[in-house]
Amino acid sequence: MSIIDLAQPNSNREYRCDLLVVGAGVAGLVIADRFRGAGFTVDILETGGLAYEQASQDLNDAEMAGKYHAGTKDGRFRMYGGSTSRWGAQLLTMMPSDFESKAHIPGTGWPLSSSDLTPYLHASELLLGVDHFSYCSDLHNYLSLPVPHLSEPGLQYRFSKRAGYSYRNMARTLGKKCKDDINTRVFLHATATNIFLNESGSSVSYVQVLAANGKAFRFHGRQVVLAAGSIEICRLLLASCSVHSNGIGNTSDQLGRWFHDHLAVNAAVLCPKDREQFLNKISPWYLQNTRLNLKFSTTAAWQARNKVTNVSGQLLFEYNSSSLFAWLSHQVHSYKFGFASHKFRSAPLLNSPAEIFDIFHLIWKRVAARRLWCPKTANITLRIDSEQCPTPDNRITLSRNLDVLGMPKAVIHWHWGEWERRSFAAYKQLFAAQWKAWNVGELTWLVDFEKDSDWDKHAIDSYHIMGGTRMSNNPNSGVVDSDLAVHGIANLSIASLSVFPSGGSANPTLTL
Repeated sequence: MSIIDLAQPNSNREYRCDLLVVGAGVAGLVIADRFRGAGFTVDILETGGLAYEQASQDLNDAEMAGKYHAGTKDGRFRMYGGSTSRWGAQLLTMMPSDFESKAHIPGTGWPLSSSDLTPYLHASELLLGVDHFSYCSDLHNYLSLPVPHLSEPGLQYRFSKRAGYSYRNMARTLGKKCKDDINTRVFLHATATNIFLNESGSSVSYVQVLAANGKAFRFHGRQVVLAAGSIEICRLLLASCSVHSNGIGNTSDQLGRWFHDHLAVNAAVLCPKDREQFLNKISPWYLQNTRLNLKFSTTAAWQARNKVTNVSGQLLFEYNSSSLFAWLSHQVHSYKFGFASHKFRSAPLLNSPAEIFDIFHLIWKRVAARRLWCPKTANITLRIDSEQCPTPDNRITLSRNLDVLGMPKAVIHWHWGEWERRSFAAYKQLFAAQWKAWNVGELTWLVDFEKDSDWDKHAIDSYHIMGGTRMSNNPNSGVVDSDLAVHGIANLSIASLSVFPSGGSANPTLTL
């Protein structure tokens, strides 16, 4: 096991390897794992430790120059395994149209197609322990009961998959293999603070790394891959200005631009007349130990016709935070992720004797019927998710204020408005028409998406932090090419959500 904690006494100040990976989250560990046994030496830099530490987490502090982006602080985790130590593990492929340039939305289009990624889907599913069934509407043929018929042509069913807890934290799966590999070294409390190029500025000479105690180290890699999150990669590249004054990969002022996330709004409460019958048709299923969640997605034709972004809906089961259901869910989640003692809460009193029978009913549904059920006391809520319209004005810049390691803090310029409002409003109209056609009960809207309404107060980010090092064939319009190599830098690549030109409506980790 080769783990080196740079915060501990260390006589070496310089390290060399074939492949230097900055970041030990999902992207970094997948890459490092692919090189195991191939005869290459691999060094992995992790800014945190093996477990959650507040001191490491405090390095996420950033400044807001637009709307508040909660994921900047709460959606990033500096520890071995990165955000996989806490994520919900919802997996969904992007639609083929998500990669295409859309005439009605400026700034769209990837230099890749969905077919370019298809050959890697099977391996990604194996890695995450989910089945290989389709994500599209034809999956309903394998379900025990039929899903409700869609009469609105703008709607289509898609199914997301959730990785099991034993597969979610990459530190416990690929991370363990990397730690045990003879040619792989894992460095903890190792924060990359500067990238130094050669005199011509055409390749990386070394990466400067600071330990938590401020000690400086040099890491040399024949090939360097930045596999951290969008904000941290942009901050590092912007701060690395020893040769290029505007930072690395920023010859056309594209670095840090095109920042985006998914917007989410809990928009309505569904009150079906026959709750049991409705839940039988829409509650999550389990097939081959994979949990499947139903998505009410929109078609590419409907998006183009309405001139909106990719927007979809999903149903959430929301129970009172003081209920026994909420407590049980929290305890299971804490135990499975290994931080139960840190987050332990005492059990609440039963709200009614019927609650205990409802819990047994949920357990029976899960074990015997292989369904995830909604308690009788919980709301069935429609959550609408929308991608953002790409804009270069959403960006990450550097502050004059420094963190404890002397790095400039990130400034998040995040804005959204009319494009996203129209997408939500159009989806509301579409779903309302479908609900009326079903004629199964009442639908209570919680948000009005009309102009001059307060809809924006209900919108939140989804912790899907994307953009900043946009992928493009032309260096004048992005930072990396379709092979994820930084334009103009021979041995530097980026493997991160930061390269995503747009977000579609899918959770981004499977695509990453």
